Amino acid sequence: MSASTMASWAMRLVISHHRVAVMYMGEIVEIGPTREVLHAPRHAYTKQLLAAVPVPDPSRRLKRVTLDARELPSPLRALGDLPVTRPLVPVAPGHLVQAV
Repeated sequence: MSASTMASWAMRLVISHHRVAVMYMGEIVEIGPTREVLHAPRHAYTKQLLAAVPVPDPSRRLKRVTLDARELPSPLRALGDLPVTRPLVPVAPGHLVQAV
């Protein structure tokens, strides 16, 4: 993985003691055991983020993920708009995902 790819991941993922948190627009959208979040992502942004990682072996590449525009909030907001904070809901033991 290149240095720029690693830097990009570092800005979006927070990994600590076998747990990982994925952030979108300054909010945690998914958090849980590293293995579970990386191998069975539940949030649309996590899926898109993982699908964007380059894999040199074509037989191991993930299927391209296409998102519906309604799955992720737009990063563009009108002046004065406040972000809507959605609660995290459990989807497995210790694995939380932002409610849709």
